[in-house]
Amino acid sequence: MDKLTITTGHLTRDITSPAGVTLIQVSLQYPIVTGIEGAAVEKLNQCFLQKATNLVAATSQCVLAEAEAAAARLPEALPFQISANFSTTYNVPGIFSYFTDVFLYAGGMRGVAFRYGSSCLTRDGGCPLFITALFPAEADIPQIVAGFVRARNGSNLDSVADAFSSENFYLTESGMAVFFHPGMISPVAGGTAVFTIPYSENGPFSPQNLLS
Repeated sequence: MDKLTITTGHLTRDITSPAGVTLIQVSLQYPIVTGIEGAAVEKLNQCFLQKATNLVAATSQCVLAEAEAAAARLPEALPFQISANFSTTYNVPGIFSYFTDVFLYAGGMRGVAFRYGSSCLTRDGGCPLFITALFPAEADIPQIVAGFVRARNGSNLDSVADAFSSENFYLTESGMAVFFHPGMISPVAGGTAVFTIPYSENGPFSPQNLLS
């Protein structure tokens, strides 16, 4: 399979109360493969759509009770808003990686943004690429990440290792990007904290190694 040609799909949805009141309005973008046909591509597009659908369900569920309470307290208030855009970060024959930034507005003066990463083996129809595939089997990945982050910004090693999630990564040309949600290791106002660890022989390996 060649490098993917990507366009943008749109998933919109209104989440309403039993009485028909709109509680949450969702507008989410996700990748769509175009220009080629076949079962693998169809499976890829189904995979991307399913990820988008799952993301809508997860983020909506997190704020549904709060949205219901807000609508009951102030019926004329605007519904909560969830919007999301994706950015392709790595696209080579066989591997595709991107992140999605989700913005939640729940009233007040400020919204909250969260990032979600996704990497997959496109030759296998979207089979997930886990972070463990990029390191030796015995590697302590949280500690490796924490050591790199600490060397860059002086964060406490234990707090970074505890805050790190193995799902919070995506691939770039220069290295593996790991990220932390606002407030986890830095002030909320600073947004998502991102650190790109260069590829090396000791890990993270270059994703190209997985294609040999």
